[in-house]
Amino acid sequence: MIAAVITAFATLVVAIVAFMLNQWSQLRFERRQTRVTRIGEQLRLLYGPLNALVESNEHIWEALQRSVLPSRAHRRTVDPSQEERATWDRWFTYAFMPTNRKMRDLIIEHADLLVEPELPEPLRLFCSHVAACEVALAEPAAGDARPEVLIRHPGAPYVTYVRESFALLKGEQLRLLGLMTQRVL
Repeated sequence: MIAAVITAFATLVVAIVAFMLNQWSQLRFERRQTRVTRIGEQLRLLYGPLNALVESNEHIWEALQRSVLPSRAHRRTVDPSQEERATWDRWFTYAFMPTNRKMRDLIIEHADLLVEPELPEPLRLFCSHVAACEVALAEPAAGDARPEVLIRHPGAPYVTYVRESFALLKGEQLRLLGLMTQRVL
């Protein structure tokens, strides 16, 4: 009789432990699945498009610096010619600003998908820069000069933030998908 009680008790303990382990495993799997879904949304709706637009603008900017625009040192010491100003205005108006507006809209519309709990400084500065550019574009041209943009583009910190955030999320996504694939198999 004692053997039967011990066997029943051991069976009950094994069943409880198995149940608890199964629940814990299921909870871990659901958390991982939720994380994969969240990262997928972050990449698909915010960081993926943002990264593609940043890369596009960076490629255009580098090409302009190599071929059309005078060097940065030259721009600091000599006013641009009317032709250089007209070239820059065309690229600014028809290439950079449409892309900048798309990036700003992505940031604003999908702020809930940011990696950080608050708007990071490079993104805040970028959105402010785009707003300042909108004002500068709205000003009527006085002679050949366009009004100065009040807030400068954040430059490298913005580009670095977008690239690093995209790479971090993509790496995390691949890592989680690898773990999930191993678990399912």
